[in-house]
Amino acid sequence: MGMKVASRAPLLLLLLAPVDGIVLTMLVFAEVLGRLSRRVSPQRKPQFPQPRRECSFVIVSWNSQAMLAESLPALLEALRNDGGNHEVIVVDNRSTDGTDEYINRHFPEIRLIRSEQNLYYGAGIRLGIASATRDILVLMNSDITVCPGFLEPLLQSLMDSRVFGVASQVLTGEGQSYETGNTHAIFDGFELRWSHDPLPSPETGANSPVFWLHRGLFAVDRRKYLWLGGLDSLYDPLHMEDVDLSYRAWKAGWSCLLEPASRVIHNHQLSVPSAGEGFLHMLVRRNQHIFFWKNISDLSMLATNLLRSTRTRIRRASIPGIGLRRGLRSFFAALKRLPTILIRRVLFARRVLRSDREIFVLTARVGAIAPKNRTRQKLR
Repeated sequence: MGMKVASRAPLLLLLLAPVDGIVLTMLVFAEVLGRLSRRVSPQRKPQFPQPRRECSFVIVSWNSQAMLAESLPALLEALRNDGGNHEVIVVDNRSTDGTDEYINRHFPEIRLIRSEQNLYYGAGIRLGIASATRDILVLMNSDITVCPGFLEPLLQSLMDSRVFGVASQVLTGEGQSYETGNTHAIFDGFELRWSHDPLPSPETGANSPVFWLHRGLFAVDRRKYLWLGGLDSLYDPLHMEDVDLSYRAWKAGWSCLLEPASRVIHNHQLSVPSAGEGFLHMLVRRNQHIFFWKNISDLSMLATNLLRSTRTRIRRASIPGIGLRRGLRSFFAALKRLPTILIRRVLFARRVLRSDREIFVLTARVGAIAPKNRTRQKLR
């Protein structure tokens, strides 16, 4: 397999390099157009009044009866102890394990939305959000179990008008902090690298900025969510829609926080799409392309990423679990969405207040080596 990849590398460099150049040209043109529209008619974020202390919890389920049997009692008990006027919405993606009957029988207070087909996470969570009625949205995975007292710290942090959303600290099923929700990303000169890092100061319990709100459980102001345009269908059926939403919030001038005093347990019972894990890996890489092309405005970062992307694809082709065919499939799947990416990029440009480099500074993980030019960059 390695010999085949090596023999195809020169051909791939020859064939894909012009495509990368075309993509870069189109992204630069869209960026220039967006900057001009921002100069002529900027659209600054509204000043919303403080949200009411009422939450709509939205959970997407597909054959998740066993998970919900563990997560829903803990959630409802926590909400009863809180005493607020909250609602819980479960979207059932046409499960075949009797999830809908189980919820109706055991949890009549929950609003159940039945989908006629499996919408997966993206469209499923948007369906639930469309039915939400409270000021605060709490998006929660079906395999998350909340700890007592998890809600109050989230709501306290969310009352700050500068904050878009707040995520809980995520523990593993063993109750140890493996997947913290302390999310960060760095640009390594080629592409973005993602990480979950230890809490910066666990002894203080202070909240801290994060690159994205971990979708295990996070709360956002519904009005700000709607103003941003919500979770983007470009990423359907799933993966990275939470990263995209958080990054748009940062660009518009809000912040995203991790609240370590709010703790939830992630039981890691992933529902893999019927197409299999290979399809899931393809989606991950496809959506990473989409995120970069849609959101990164720094022209030097765009140029570096795209001019070296063919070389990066060749390197990835020899990595087990990725492969040549899967890498190409993810690239061309993203390429099919390029017209929509360009349109959304230009339309959102009027709302941008922060540069990419500024966001990377604001969300830098503690102890990271500072890259060059970590200074506030004025948008033109």
